[in-house]
Amino acid sequence: MNGQARLFLCFLAAGLLLLTPARSLAAPQQTAPQQQAEQAKSVSGKVASIASDKKSITLEVDSGNDKHTMQFVLNQNTQVTGRVSTGSMATVQYLPTADNQYVALVISPQSTQ
Repeated sequence: MNGQARLFLCFLAAGLLLLTPARSLAAPQQTAPQQQAEQAKSVSGKVASIASDKKSITLEVDSGNDKHTMQFVLNQNTQVTGRVSTGSMATVQYLPTADNQYVALVISPQSTQ
């Protein structure tokens, strides 16, 4: 290989490096489930009620000296990791929506101690 051929190959390789899309060098983009998990909130409390159609659950939550209820909407993506019933303690991971609803992502029973 002569000097001109080597020089041409070097310029060709440098040009290819410059044409590589910047996104392939950046951090990988997050997927929707990863983004949801990062935006999700969690609260624990006593199950005050479960709708007869199983599309919502209400928790009685303690906030310092104040007790209030929070209602969570259940959908086909909600995961229930154990048996939860009225009066039992549970933890709900949820996403607040733009229309001020709380969509339950995961509902887990808590053991009473």
